[in-house]
Amino acid sequence: MGNSISAEGAMDGPQHEPVLLRELLEAAAPREGERWIDGTFGFGGHAAALLERGARVLAMDRDPEAEQRAALLQEAWGEQLCFVQGNFAEMELAASGIGWGAVDGVLLDLGISSGQLDDPSRGFSFRWDAPLDMRMNPTGPVTAGDLLQELGEEDLAKLFALVARPGESRRLARAVLRARERGRLQTTRDFVAAIGAARPSGRRIHPATRPFMALRMAVNDELGSLEKALPASLRLLSSGGRLAVISFHSEEDRRVKQFLREHLLRRPAAASRAEEGSQLEEGFVRRARFLPSNEERLRNPRSRSARLRVGWKGTREDL
Repeated sequence: MGNSISAEGAMDGPQHEPVLLRELLEAAAPREGERWIDGTFGFGGHAAALLERGARVLAMDRDPEAEQRAALLQEAWGEQLCFVQGNFAEMELAASGIGWGAVDGVLLDLGISSGQLDDPSRGFSFRWDAPLDMRMNPTGPVTAGDLLQELGEEDLAKLFALVARPGESRRLARAVLRARERGRLQTTRDFVAAIGAARPSGRRIHPATRPFMALRMAVNDELGSLEKALPASLRLLSSGGRLAVISFHSEEDRRVKQFLREHLLRRPAAASRAEEGSQLEEGFVRRARFLPSNEERLRNPRSRSARLRVGWKGTREDL
């Protein structure tokens, strides 16, 4: 059976179901003729749903393998879908490259795709004894192994602070240094062993799950990319445009929440209206958060930690 991509996002299996798809479509309501940027194409489930609603989609992904999957979708949708390999932090350049000065929607599904997680050679999972790689773009300059070999205790502690309290992050950093000194930090299994020495078992999730996530986020500068992409999205969105971000980590979600709050337009007091002059301020006139349903959590375990935040762009005139 050949591979296929549909709105359900499946390529030879349900494991690639796009997270929070129903909530995204109901809240953001993509319409025929709109221009959308899907900054994290992955397996194409969200992009396919946008296309089925009649939108034109500029899809981006750091992973060159995503281009092959996008080609399958282009067979059905032709020029309605354009794929650009790259970091969504560069979405303005990508949009300009195809002649888009403004868009109606931006979607960012943060984290990694199921395909990346399920490929042992990429080193994103500790289910296998794999190389310490974790690069979303395999041609990137720095691997997870590089960071673990080069960073000192302070920087390692800062890295793990994303997923642990200060005392614990320091213990994790020291455990990595001990493993490094003994030459036992070459593969994912070595990293799990080092973490296990500093983090007790018996937790609800595997002790290495969150340190693995923190290391992956550092390798790919995921928070830095998000910090660049959020203001770029606001600049690109036309009035009435929607920014939709799906996050799986509390720090990512916190930054998205803070960005939407900082750029939320509020009705000015009567005394200050005269001082506004003719300048028309732009920002978000509304924002909302959505969680996966119980049914989705049971059907798709990856969705359990997911959060969708949507902001609707407008001007003060819309208030």
